[in-house]
Amino acid sequence: MPTVLTLRNIRVAIYTNDHPPSHVHAVKGNEAAARFKLNCPDGPVELWDHDGFRLSELNEIGAQVANNLAAICAKWSEIHG
Repeated sequence: MPTVLTLRNIRVAIYTNDHPPSHVHAVKGNEAAARFKLNCPDGPVELWDHDGFRLSELNEIGAQVANNLAAICAKWSEIHG
């Protein structure tokens, strides 16, 4: 599962055995997890679901995913076609 972003102790990844729609998983150890829909190629990035993250963390993750959307969508396409 390729990591597409790292934000302090939060890893944002695309799972290679995953399914459409295009999305990423954000994981903070065993403490928290979230999924963000990418809506490739132009967004908007949407919070899909989450557990354990603070709102400020979710906002930061979403903003960073949006700032890197083109590269993340390209990686999704490379992995999933």
